[in-house]
This record gives sequence, C-alpha cells and structure tokens, in this order.
Amino acid sequence: MAVLREWVFGTQRVSLEASDILWIKVRGAFSETDVRALVDVFRELGASPEKPLYLVVDLSSSEGLSVAPRKYLAEHVSTTWFRAAVFFGAKRTHREVLRALVVALNFIRDTKLEAEFMDSEAQARAWLEAHRRRREAAPG
Repeated sequence: MAVLREWVFGTQRVSLEASDILWIKVRGAFSETDVRALVDVFRELGASPEKPLYLVVDLSSSEGLSVAPRKYLAEHVSTTWFRAAVFFGAKRTHREVLRALVVALNFIRDTKLEAEFMDSEAQARAWLEAHRRRREAAPG
C-alpha cells in the first residue's frame, strides 16, 4: 500500500498508509523523546474515539521500551484512539512487556484495545485485513 505521509524521529519511522492505518518501524531503543514525538503524531492525526486508527508496529529491529517511555505512553495515550493494534517481529520479552502495557491501559481506562502479536509483516497485514472485514460485516 502507498504511504500517504511519513514522520521520522531519531531512528524511528512512522507512516500513514491509509487514512486510518499507522505503521511504526521501531529501530533500536524507543526513547522517551521518540515516544513524545509519536504521541504528537497521534494528536496531529486527530486520533480519538471518533476517529480511531489501526496501529501496526514492526518490532523486528527493536531493542525495547524502557520504563520512562512506557510510563509516558500510559499517561498520554488512550486505547480509545485505536481500532486495534498488531505488533510483529517482537522478541518474547518485548511481547510480554507490550502485553502488560496493553492490559494495564485497558484496566486503567476501562476499555478494550484488541492487540495481536504476529511473527511477520505478511501475517500482520493478513490479520489487519481480516479484522477490517469482520468489522465491516458486523451489524450496527
């Protein structure tokens, strides 16, 4: 799919692939500065419960997310901004940290962000398309 818009901060790359699909390519450590820039992107795109985004995150080159960036995300991001999130290429430890973060955000915000973990980009794309089809087929 074609990239509509792109942001680069540090070694991180964020791409808007469709009006509601945001791809994040994490390279190395995701710093608090990177996380702040990412939250600014969410705000710039108008992410909200009325305009939720699909979030697709490539963690194949990630070195993880330390405590300060996780805390910033927990304090400044709402799970209601996202239709769903799919992560791929994550090491087992990164999956566990992200699962815990999603559970904590869902609990704190009393919401239900659907988050999946895949091994590859192809699997993430297939999951995303299947999720879209399910939503479109759902009544109401």
